[in-house]
Amino acid sequence: MFDMIGDVVGYTTARYLLPALSFGKLRVQTLRSSEGGFNWFGFRRETDGSILVESNMAGWFGLFVWITALVVLIVFVGG
Repeated sequence: MFDMIGDVVGYTTARYLLPALSFGKLRVQTLRSSEGGFNWFGFRRETDGSILVESNMAGWFGLFVWITALVVLIVFVGG
């Protein structure tokens, strides 16, 4: 269940948000790709100079954005 939420919500959020915020410098790996060569943090530099983010790590980044937004909403609306 949690894996599905991470894939759908987190990955999709990161897929759109990371390239937009980094002006195209960060790109997200396609879901379920078998590419390797990523470092411990889930990044890999491409030949064109851009940085590819592993799909699992992108899912965590996306979920972090939503969790942060939820916390901010609770603090400002509930406080």
